[in-house]
Amino acid sequence: MARLRQVLPERGGDRAGAGGRVPGRRAAAVLQRIRLTAAPSVHRPPFYRTAGPDPYPPARTSSADVLGSGARQVWTKSCRCTSRPHATGRARRSLQIPKKSAEKATGARSAHRAPGSPLIGEDYMNTQFNRTRPRGAALALALALATAGGAVVSMPQPVLAQSQQSAQPSLRVSKVSSVDDKSIDITFNEALGSDILQFTAANQAYAAQYIKVSGGVAGGADAALDGRPLSQVAGTTVRPVDTPDHRTLRVVLGADATLDGHTYELWFDGGSDKLGDLFFRSADGGVLPGSSTKQSTFRGTTQDAALATVSSAKQVDSRTVDVTFAGTVWSGMPVGAYTGSDITLKSGESSVHPVYVESLTGTSQRNYRLYFGADLNSDASYQLTLGTGLKLTTNAGAATAEVGATVAGGRGAYAAPEIAGAEVGASGDRIEVRFSRRIAKAGDLAVKETLTGVSGTNVTADQVRGLLRFTGLTTTSGQDVSQALRDDAAYFPDASTLVIKLDSGQTLKAGARGRVALAQGSVTDITGATSTNTSPVSVRAPRHFTSPGAGFNPNGPDYLKVNTHATTVFDHYDYQVSDDGVSVRSDGVANKVVGQTIKTVEVENKYIKATFAPGYGGRLLSMIYKPTGNDLFYTNPVGTPYGFSSKAPGTPGNSPFYQNWLMVYGGVFPTLTEAEHGKYWNVPWDYKIDQRNGKFSITVTKTDDVDYPYKPSKYVHGATGIKTAVTYSVDAHKPTLDMAVSLNNPSDQDKQFEYWTCTTLAPGAPTTSGSPTMSVVSPVKTVYRDPGYAWMEGVEQPAGPAGSGLLKLDKLKQMSNWTRDGIAYGQDLATMQQGNWWGVVNHENNEGVVRVGDNTKTPGMKFWEWGQNKSFDTNVYTKGNSARPYIELWAGASMKFFSPATLKAGQTLSWTETYLPTMDLGDVTNANTNGAAEVKVDASGNVTSRLFSTAIGQKLRATLVDATTGKTLDQSSFTGTANTAVKLKGKVTPGAQARLVLTDTHGTTLLTAESGT
Repeated sequence: MARLRQVLPERGGDRAGAGGRVPGRRAAAVLQRIRLTAAPSVHRPPFYRTAGPDPYPPARTSSADVLGSGARQVWTKSCRCTSRPHATGRARRSLQIPKKSAEKATGARSAHRAPGSPLIGEDYMNTQFNRTRPRGAALALALALATAGGAVVSMPQPVLAQSQQSAQPSLRVSKVSSVDDKSIDITFNEALGSDILQFTAANQAYAAQYIKVSGGVAGGADAALDGRPLSQVAGTTVRPVDTPDHRTLRVVLGADATLDGHTYELWFDGGSDKLGDLFFRSADGGVLPGSSTKQSTFRGTTQDAALATVSSAKQVDSRTVDVTFAGTVWSGMPVGAYTGSDITLKSGESSVHPVYVESLTGTSQRNYRLYFGADLNSDASYQLTLGTGLKLTTNAGAATAEVGATVAGGRGAYAAPEIAGAEVGASGDRIEVRFSRRIAKAGDLAVKETLTGVSGTNVTADQVRGLLRFTGLTTTSGQDVSQALRDDAAYFPDASTLVIKLDSGQTLKAGARGRVALAQGSVTDITGATSTNTSPVSVRAPRHFTSPGAGFNPNGPDYLKVNTHATTVFDHYDYQVSDDGVSVRSDGVANKVVGQTIKTVEVENKYIKATFAPGYGGRLLSMIYKPTGNDLFYTNPVGTPYGFSSKAPGTPGNSPFYQNWLMVYGGVFPTLTEAEHGKYWNVPWDYKIDQRNGKFSITVTKTDDVDYPYKPSKYVHGATGIKTAVTYSVDAHKPTLDMAVSLNNPSDQDKQFEYWTCTTLAPGAPTTSGSPTMSVVSPVKTVYRDPGYAWMEGVEQPAGPAGSGLLKLDKLKQMSNWTRDGIAYGQDLATMQQGNWWGVVNHENNEGVVRVGDNTKTPGMKFWEWGQNKSFDTNVYTKGNSARPYIELWAGASMKFFSPATLKAGQTLSWTETYLPTMDLGDVTNANTNGAAEVKVDASGNVTSRLFSTAIGQKLRATLVDATTGKTLDQSSFTGTANTAVKLKGKVTPGAQARLVLTDTHGTTLLTAESGT
């Protein structure tokens, strides 16, 4: 169901040397396991205890069918979902994808960073990078280690999870050794896999459940080491050590156990679970065999674990100082932009604090680089002080006193930022420019960077022209690079890399040679140093270009294929439902991830592949656009319960959510009849499938008959009796998917209710990935910010009186400008001339998703985002943290949460939402089921427009006209394509507007889009 995407290979390794060059480029994005799993045990997700039959009756099984013309088949089913721990004795099976097609396969993701790239801090909640890259040849993983304030680990490149047949018992413990009297290093014969590295970084209690140590002496300090699981020694942690080869896990013993000079034995014991299924795997997919390992003997030590001390501090140059600790610092050192005062360099009466802290890779979390905002005095002697507020934590615990060191002398002047290199992409339409420093400003544009180094800052064509000077590089159409750019011409995947995009249809000449140079003073780095070097750097295009491709054949026949007995596995933290049969409490969540097997229905035509999970909230889980292989939606690779009530069991809760808990899964799903995620997000819906005449539909139904007695008091509507039917439809000939919603009130009384369609949008990326460049496209010009998120007022301009909560929608369209999580509501959709749509665009590849619907019936548009830092810095294995890289937009029958609509007695309210892919667009002016278009008029009256039609393969005509005079400015007859938009341009009187009109061969108008509305 999910896809794998290849990512750019890392170049250069650690380029840091004299002058403090930035290490090799941080990559970010994704790996996911794809597996087909049997489930020997039944896991019944929370459901409502009501009188009546078993809510999980056996489901009828039907085979996959390829529908021919006139075929008709109907099934009616109920659903059941099963789950299992990953240790059921059966290895998870995975699709093995050839290298060439890995970028377009379906799979799950883990984030990555390259060896030699800068580390980013452990204590920012166990980060995982979740962004995609413009091209690639290898997958890599990056992981931040745990707790608050520490080092980050650069992880090795993971590989696709191995299938049951290919998984080999190649992983073994090669060495166990004592580091000091509180810690034990377990070193394996191979690099560890991404899952176990991430899991143990995010959850330090996890691996301790499966590690046992014997040899302790009764009555001694090591008496607790008697063969019990180390999780029974309170406070014991197990986490990865940032060694260059990523082969080591370190056990740090809790307060009740201290090593002595005895001989001990250590082994892994999974009990009834196989160790390979518990994520103990190598990077190449090999497993730690069986359910237990043989015992490894090691000698303890009486050397005391030491609190943090600095073994050396030395100036690298006039603005950077390298700090090396005597031992691993698990947490406490801040990473990224620094505004605190706990790190101080002092010389006499003067003192200075760094402006940026970088953790250096492959150093066992010992080495850090401090960047200062001005040159240090080369004649001065400096003393480094690390304050107690940092709580520097080692194997011995947190430091309670200041840590200091004398700084050795410097090695020359700090080198200002410059271009370190440039490379043309394999497809010939992208140029990647690498800088020697992390860039804080590009011209007047602030370059964002999360704590883990993800940027996502988008750059316009005019901004690129202001930054860079290209010479000698021309496209196959004869245009200079600077004139062949897209309007949304570039983006920063990280703060030291700028990816420049040529417009669709433009490629450089094969083998072309040219140069690129910085304009004088055009970039400023994190220390405030401004570029001075305008010398050009050579750029050379490959002699032969390669297209990434997705195996899509635009000339292939239309078809419809349905698999009614598919399954998918939702990995999530194991949990126990409370005695009330509905809620989950924090103490009911285990330190273990299980795979819940969910029955799905897969439907595909030539253009899309959709996956439905009627047994899990009646949802559309995934919609893959086959020409690119990317998903329009997001699916959570590892779920975790959160949002618990803190009230006593058996009393009304105080959770934000109706069930007193939530767990993010993803896709698109109906929520009713209460706000937030409603009552039925995780329970089975009844469903019926209908196939006939090249069309497929699945109708999921639910009657609102639940009134949970312990719901939070703000949920007031009770069991409304409203009958909801949602019909998802796919046509063999279309790249779109319809969602028809029907709400019926069968009673003789009016009913207040809420209905919202929740969408988790992340187009242009693998199923479990999202791009930091994403932006919302919408006709909305004004939003109402929820009262709890006043930070938005510091981002947007007011659109109403003080205190009204109304803001202009501009910067908050960009995901990178969401500095925190938040809720806002779009205004005026129901009254807009072009208001029946909204969506999201990924600016890395200009793939998008648009929802089209009658917004007079769904006037509510809710924005939810986790914030850029949380979205891309959160390790998905972090227990209780559901922040993920997607944009969550909601379509509601009322204007905002806890503001109900009314369904009159006997009334049925219905509408249809259509989800469609967009290609080659940077923004949208208007959209409907036939496509999406962007029309722009600049201050001089120059008009540019783009149109992507869903009528792929059909003959169409686009006409650009002056909206005032009706004069034709440009026109094009074309055949709709799966990957590109048609482009038209013209000129109107300054201040006038333009209209783009799409018609078919019969002259029927399919879409209009007018600027300025």
